[in-house]
Amino acid sequence: MQAKPLYDPQHIRDRVALGDEQAFALFFNYHWPQVYGTGLRLTKSPEKAQDLAQDIFIKLWENKHKLTEVKEEDAYVYILSRNVILDFLRKKVFDTENIEALIDYFEDSTINPQEKLEYSELENILKSAIDQLPGKVKDVFVLSRVDGLTHEQIAKQLNISVVSSKTYVVRALQDIRKFMALHTDNNAIILAAGMILYGIQK
Repeated sequence: MQAKPLYDPQHIRDRVALGDEQAFALFFNYHWPQVYGTGLRLTKSPEKAQDLAQDIFIKLWENKHKLTEVKEEDAYVYILSRNVILDFLRKKVFDTENIEALIDYFEDSTINPQEKLEYSELENILKSAIDQLPGKVKDVFVLSRVDGLTHEQIAKQLNISVVSSKTYVVRALQDIRKFMALHTDNNAIILAAGMILYGIQK
């Protein structure tokens, strides 16, 4: 039986850099498990992990000319993969729907104290985002999301309309999203938020 040829990273990279699609297929097959596994670990979604992995290999192909300068192939692929996944998580984290999910997470009294400690920086940013809300917007938001009142109850308590109550909550979520987008530039915080949203730690 003929021995299976070993994967020669430098030789494959040089060929890929010259546009050799067969070499890229070998490169793709060699790194796919790591790239796909990273996406799956962070999203818990096979479909999304596959989409992210494909995006990563597209970027690798588009930047194939840089491969000749690479010294540590695994590290290079990992860093590029991490950046693509971080971009994805950054966009997802700042969706209004996901902001609500993060707030609910930290308002949940059943959360393990250790988990709160691990995500304390993210929790502090969320608290700061809520604290900076203007007057009645903050009042309505706290009554709705922290105290659990209905819009009808809030309207009665604050002497406003139900529509106004709903509008204030929408505005609050938008303001919180903008605040977090401006103040959450730490990759570790983005990853922590992604882990919460995708249920990796819960």
